[in-house]
Order: sequence, then structure tokens, then C-alpha cells
Amino acid sequence: MAARSGDQVAFARLVDLEGPRAYRLARAILGSSQDAEEAVQEAFLHAWRELPRLRDIASWPAWFRRITVRAAIDRGRRRPRVREIDLGTFEPSDASQANLEVEARADVARALRFLAPEDRALLTLRFLDDLEIPDVAAALGVPAGTVKSRLSRLLERLRADAAIEDVR
Repeated sequence: MAARSGDQVAFARLVDLEGPRAYRLARAILGSSQDAEEAVQEAFLHAWRELPRLRDIASWPAWFRRITVRAAIDRGRRRPRVREIDLGTFEPSDASQANLEVEARADVARALRFLAPEDRALLTLRFLDDLEIPDVAAALGVPAGTVKSRLSRLLERLRADAAIEDVR
């Protein structure tokens, strides 16, 4: 990998290749386009500095994902937890289905708005990126058992919060 030897053009290709995926991940964790852009810039800067130390080139995607997650979590810790969440656009099949989807998205948005960046990262990696537990653990830099227990507690807490909302 030429980028490892300081080739800026080769590194620019990596940026082009990994940038959209890194941005999507950071955006999901942070809930803010501006924060996501800054986190991704920090991640690429860190990767550029540390790339010569990367031993196994084949581990680049997982290694860079971990750097991106860490940058997003760090940026999220420096900001207030309440964020606007872009729910995206969708094409409803009919009006009743559209109402259900809007309500479901609003419920998810309310739940995510108050999560810590670490919890958003966990949910994003597991459910949005559809990573298996060992891959989530690698991205977060924690043991797989820790991911399982954190995920279990988080989902339990979200279910309890949803049950409270239903009672209201």
C-alpha cells in the first residue's frame, strides 16, 4: 500500500473510497452533518499519521472503522446530547402505511436523541451497518462479551422507555 509510505495520491484514493462510508457512520452516531464531517476529517488525519504503523494492510477497513467510531464518539462527548436527527425520505405505499412509518421513525428519533454517543455507535454498528458482534467489538475496541452485555442493557432500556411512552 503506497499510502503507508507517505504517498499522498494513494491516500487521497483511500479517502475517496472510505469517505462516504465513514461519513454515514459518523452521521448516524452524531446525528449532525457538521459534526460528522469534522469527525471524519479527524479520523482521516489520525489515519494518515498512524498509517505507517499499520502492520497488516488487509485490516485497513476495520482499523479505519475503529478510528472513525472513536472520532465520532469523542466529538459527541464534547457536544450536548440533544440533536436533530435526519430521518431521511421514504416513499410510502399508501396513507395508512405512511402514518405508521412516520410514527415509528418519530419514536426511534425520540429514543436516539437522548442516547450517549457510545450507545449510538453500538446501535449503528450492529443494526445499521449490520455487523456481527465480533466486528462491533473490534470497531469499539472492547471484548465481544462487553458488546453483548451493553447491547442487551441498551435494548432493554429502550424497550422500557417505549413501554412508558405507550402508557402515556
